[in-house]
Amino acid sequence: MALLYWHSPESPGSFWPRCLFHEFTGLHCPGCGGTRALYWLLHGEFLRSLHNNLLLLPMGGYLLGLLWLPSLFGRADLAWGVAAVLLLFFLLRNLPWVPFSLLAPLGG
Repeated sequence: MALLYWHSPESPGSFWPRCLFHEFTGLHCPGCGGTRALYWLLHGEFLRSLHNNLLLLPMGGYLLGLLWLPSLFGRADLAWGVAAVLLLFFLLRNLPWVPFSLLAPLGG
C-alpha cells in the first residue's frame, strides 16, 4: 500500500502492470481501473476512486467479509451472486452510451 501511495499508476513510465485483457481486447474487465481507484482512495479522493472502478469498495468489503466470516466462503448462492454482479458490471461498462460509458475507468 505504501508503494502504491507514493507511486501513481497514472504517471508516465509507471511500473504498475497494465490490464492484459484490455490490452488484447480493448474491453474493460471488472478489475480495470482498480489500481488507480485504490491509489485515489489512499489519497482521500473518493469520487475519483469511484470513477476508476465503482466495484472496488463493494468487492473489498466482500473480501473482508470472507476473512471475517469464513463460513461465507463455501456458499454457492453468494458466489453466484458475486459472479452475476461482476458479469453485469463487465457488460455495462463496455457499452459505448451514456450512462454506461461512465462506468469505464478514467483514462482507460
